[in-house]
Amino acid sequence: MELREQIDAVQQSILRMGAMVDTALRKTLTALELQDFALAEQVVCEDKRIDALQAAIEDQCSAIIATAQPAGADLRQLLVGIKLASSLERTGDHARHLARRARVVTDVLFVDALPLIRRMAEIDVSMLHDSLTAFVERDDRAAREIAARDDKIDALNTQLYTLIVAIMQTHPQTIEKGMELMLVNRFLERLGDHVTNICEWIVFAVRAEHIELNE
Repeated sequence: MELREQIDAVQQSILRMGAMVDTALRKTLTALELQDFALAEQVVCEDKRIDALQAAIEDQCSAIIATAQPAGADLRQLLVGIKLASSLERTGDHARHLARRARVVTDVLFVDALPLIRRMAEIDVSMLHDSLTAFVERDDRAAREIAARDDKIDALNTQLYTLIVAIMQTHPQTIEKGMELMLVNRFLERLGDHVTNICEWIVFAVRAEHIELNE
């Protein structure tokens, strides 16, 4: 198999992994909204498949580097493939952590938190989907635009944090669940950070420049 074909195969593996993570995030959002605990458990169980694919992609890239000894843009593409697989694996972990906390939002006192959680998750999912497209198309301009959306997640993070604290102060009996929701908020915020990292690696693959996006 020619080097270009091998790199294309890696790209397809990354897209397959990205699709699995995207599905996990969407299922988690549905589980949170509908209180579908069976669906949430499904996300938790399926995370092992994401982990296995990450390991396979890393092995795939390492083997190509060792045998074909690529240079320049080809080498960067493979190195970025390893980095993207790692970021996608961590994103999948966050989907799993969110799914495990699906029962938290059953408390009626936290009903106002759900629209904020939904909006953060929607932005996370759209950023992930679009970043994978930017990777395939080697579109560094799109990667920069996608990373800029993380500002919206940060703003929602602050808004949700303020709401949760206010509820816990008014209703002390909700403190335990409130702290769980704090973790949900944190996971959603970190998802945006992981996609931003993916976008930074896309810029590196295209431009051979190490930059920090959305500082």
